[in-house]
Amino acid sequence: MQAKVGHYQVLIGNQAWLEEHNIDITELLPHAHQLGLKGKTPVFTAFNGYASAIFGIADQPRESAKQAIAALNQLNIETLMVTGDTSETAHHIADLVGIKTVIAHATPEQKLQVIHRLQDEGGSVGMIGDGINDAPALAAANVSFAIGHGTDIAIESADLTLVNGDISKVAETVELSTYTMKIIKQNLFWAFGYNTVAIPIAAVGKLNPMIASAAMALSSVSVIVNSLRINGK
Repeated sequence: MQAKVGHYQVLIGNQAWLEEHNIDITELLPHAHQLGLKGKTPVFTAFNGYASAIFGIADQPRESAKQAIAALNQLNIETLMVTGDTSETAHHIADLVGIKTVIAHATPEQKLQVIHRLQDEGGSVGMIGDGINDAPALAAANVSFAIGHGTDIAIESADLTLVNGDISKVAETVELSTYTMKIIKQNLFWAFGYNTVAIPIAAVGKLNPMIASAAMALSSVSVIVNSLRINGK
């Protein structure tokens, strides 16, 4: 942020923001490093071109976050943290929740580049985000999840919205969609199977119309019954 308050020109932001405005924050960097080791994001302030203070802001991981990451890993899904936070803060939070790969100091453009790189390597990429900076990456991912209390643009860019912000629902969604596709493939197999067997027999006049009607009804019933198995998940 940049503002004028009375006779003061005020800057508040991260290290890159103050350096962009040629503010010398050298004396504050050791404090920023210590804050990062504690999982806090350092925020600098400057008045009239001089650094004046540093604050540590921290988000505590949800209690379910570690279990959610473990569930994704059990599904053979590789998890990455791509964040604009400092490296120290990002690694601290990643260690708490069990994420091994961390990309820190990421701009919105860099987040988008990560998505494209993973896709170019042949991967299907899922993205979870909640902020304005996440919107381009959410739109580019193969499937994207927005946190329900996030920004409107993030929710608009995502495919799915986690209403209560519980990322453990991501693993459940993946499992349910995988099971649904399995059911669809089974239904197609049986539907084509009935027709593959019955049509040639009917074409040569060897299939009684009553039996053909019963087989068609049985095909529809089997598809419906098989699909109802999803309710058990």
